[in-house]
Amino acid sequence: MAITSSKSFHGNFSGKRSLLPFTFLLVGALSLFYFQKVALSEEGQKSNAKANGGAVSSAYTGNLWKTDSTLSKKLLGETPFARCDMHRVKVGENKIVDDWIFMEERDAINVAVFMENGTLLAFQQQKYAIPGETLSPVGGFINNGESPFDAARREVWEELGVGSSRTKEILSHGGKLEHSIEAKASPFGTSETLVKLDEHGLMVGDVSDDESGSWVFLGKYRTMANRGGGFIYTYLLREAIPLVEGGGASEYVSRGDAEDQTLLHLSREEVTEALLAGRFQEVKWAATLALGLLYLEKHEA
Repeated sequence: MAITSSKSFHGNFSGKRSLLPFTFLLVGALSLFYFQKVALSEEGQKSNAKANGGAVSSAYTGNLWKTDSTLSKKLLGETPFARCDMHRVKVGENKIVDDWIFMEERDAINVAVFMENGTLLAFQQQKYAIPGETLSPVGGFINNGESPFDAARREVWEELGVGSSRTKEILSHGGKLEHSIEAKASPFGTSETLVKLDEHGLMVGDVSDDESGSWVFLGKYRTMANRGGGFIYTYLLREAIPLVEGGGASEYVSRGDAEDQTLLHLSREEVTEALLAGRFQEVKWAATLALGLLYLEKHEA
């Protein structure tokens, strides 16, 4: 095997060394370009956020779960609406689980909306994690400073243009429902009133007394018992009426999220058949509709 001489080695090194200034210059230029690009991107995000009245952040905006059994947690990934952590959890007296995956998601509402004629308003749509088409009730995240019931009233108005007769009475007299939401073309106002919490620090889903004739709180449920996924607050709205022109009609244009969907009017019998056939393909949707039907059956008997 040939051995490189000291002279040739130093000669080669000298040649390579002559490239070092250029290498440093190239790395410096690329770094400067990258940071300028990032700065411009962040500035653009800030401008867009300012125009939209929002903040620039990918940080999760909901509450984080922790109990006496939570020893530590490590962030794996997050968005403003969801977050994935690795928890270290004490189980029983002596066992410790180091790789407990836990999913945080903002609390949400679902509403089974029945019109005055007894038909249910349901969407036929497609969802990223569901194959093919599915049926779904009204639903959405609860905004910061908003009670679950206020979120339910807001979502029903935004997505369907309907509500209770009491809600229409309040709005027709220039009143505003008391909750806080993001600025939109909405008749709902804002309020500094505190959201009520239960003994576990979770939001209370009770319906206001003046709406109890039409609205029913069906319960609060954890999405995944050991893995989190937020809490779902379920509601029933009976004898709903239009709050705006065209509200509840098949051609009504939703004021909420821009999703491709078709609004259907289903009879009670059709809802039951769809449930049994698995056409409401998310368990939270199926639970909300089943609870609503059980309530109606019990209280109309």
